[in-house]
Amino acid sequence: MRWPLRQDTVFFPPVANPRACGHLDCGDGHQVWWELTGNPAGVPVVVVHGGPGGSIRPYYRRLIDPDRQQGVFFDQRGCGKSLPAGALDHNTTPDLVADMERLRDHLGFERWIVLGGSWGSTLALTYAEAHPERVAGLVVSGVYLARAFDVWWWWQGGGHVFPEVFAARDAWLPAAERGDPRSAFVHRILDPDPAIHRPAAHILGMAESQTLDLWPAAPGDDPCGITDAAVQSARIFAHFEAHDYFFAPDQLLRDARRLAGIPGAIIAGRSDMCTPPQSAWDLAQVWTDARLHIVPAAGHRWNDEQLCRPIIAELARLAGAG
Repeated sequence: MRWPLRQDTVFFPPVANPRACGHLDCGDGHQVWWELTGNPAGVPVVVVHGGPGGSIRPYYRRLIDPDRQQGVFFDQRGCGKSLPAGALDHNTTPDLVADMERLRDHLGFERWIVLGGSWGSTLALTYAEAHPERVAGLVVSGVYLARAFDVWWWWQGGGHVFPEVFAARDAWLPAAERGDPRSAFVHRILDPDPAIHRPAAHILGMAESQTLDLWPAAPGDDPCGITDAAVQSARIFAHFEAHDYFFAPDQLLRDARRLAGIPGAIIAGRSDMCTPPQSAWDLAQVWTDARLHIVPAAGHRWNDEQLCRPIIAELARLAGAG
């Protein structure tokens, strides 16, 4: 049984178009797309999308209080409307952190609240650890710390909950490579030949869509039914996987001590099967200024009402409205 995602009681009204937008030259040939919504006099909240390889989604705008806050949204390098699309050169975690600082300076904000989910939590935490003086508050959900445990869970551990999905995914690989699906898929997705990387990206994407939480999307059945944008997203993801997200081992959790003094919140869905609550718990033991919410019946995605209720409440608190 697929549980429905309820989307109409917590969120702010839809925002059809941003009030300002554009491309920011970030050097190295990259033009990062950004958007502003909400009250120009409101507290700025920068929203960091997931992935790596994701993009701004229109429903993210509904997390921002249009009267008291202004939303800042951007597509990370190679993602969404950023140019060049799908670029892997000069696309690293430190590059993305530097882009956030360029954007903050470009928009004239002294400090801002940072919100990130899934890979967006990883990047939000990395930014806050590098620039704590620029962070007025920090909210993360679907915490991904990019440790060996987190990587193992994504590629193999989740198979304890979804054995049939993981088995079907790995059955697509040659038998000799099924013991290390991460290396096998990453190698194929980064292959320059579309005949190799396109089906690999699709198989991996189908498995991911069915295992994010306990009410997954219905599986697809067309091994070639993947868009060009989805292929670009998968290749960016594989690029970061191939480089261990450009972190030293355990770097993100070890450096979380730098978050001391930053108010914020850590939010985990009890039914999140992509980034299980253990990582949120581990972060909370180091970042003790944060409020920890483990939310019953909540999953991984930002269109989940149960997950987003505390996100919106914590943004209001940090912005001084709650």
